[in-house]
Amino acid sequence: MNHQLQGPVTLATDGLPPGPPKVSPGCDVCAALSRQWRHATDPHGPAHDPSHATDLAVGIGRHPHGRKRTP
Repeated sequence: MNHQLQGPVTLATDGLPPGPPKVSPGCDVCAALSRQWRHATDPHGPAHDPSHATDLAVGIGRHPHGRKRTP
């Protein structure tokens, strides 16, 4: 059985926008997550962790900013 890949491989991070996540102005939660994201994406910093940076970006994007959550 031949199991060769056909076409390009798509990584989970391909769906994320490039650059820093967009934060809501005046939101303390977004500001804190954004600081953590900057530390996690600094390749020369002690907190460099691309996986954690992705999690933080998703958290910022999903933060409700006053929107009601549906159960």
